[in-house]
Amino acid sequence: MQTPYFEQLGDAYLAHFCRRLADLIIEQGSGMLQEMGLKTPTTAISALIYLSEHQEVTVAQLAESLGVTHQMGTQRVNLLEKLGLITRTDSLVDKRAKQIILTSLGQSEVEQLLPFTEKFNRVFKSINEEMGCNLSQLIRKTEVALQNDPLKDRFKRLSDK
Repeated sequence: MQTPYFEQLGDAYLAHFCRRLADLIIEQGSGMLQEMGLKTPTTAISALIYLSEHQEVTVAQLAESLGVTHQMGTQRVNLLEKLGLITRTDSLVDKRAKQIILTSLGQSEVEQLLPFTEKFNRVFKSINEEMGCNLSQLIRKTEVALQNDPLKDRFKRLSDK
């Protein structure tokens, strides 16, 4: 049997492998959430929990806190609103802004998500032990390294040699 093409790809395809891993985690997590009868998409769990811990949050504040673009924050908020997990109300501080507030259904989901995410932490801790490294820390360190010294600059230095 022939080795799948993606198995032959080298380090230049790190983003491809990270995307595959993210998709696998999302797919498997989504299945477990559905089995629990929860509406929250796996990609919006952090947003919902953040909103349960912070009051009078705008989309911009949520996006900044989660380290995502404003556009991604808006997409998550729109989805959570469509699912009935949050509502938007006029901000008392800034008339142009809307505050995001959990609905009672959203709060109920958070109460079920907190033990779920704790178990997820324990699962990934065991995977880290199995792999002999903390994958989350390595990914974050790599992200910081690329923010501090972008690929373009690193590529140029190699080209100059």
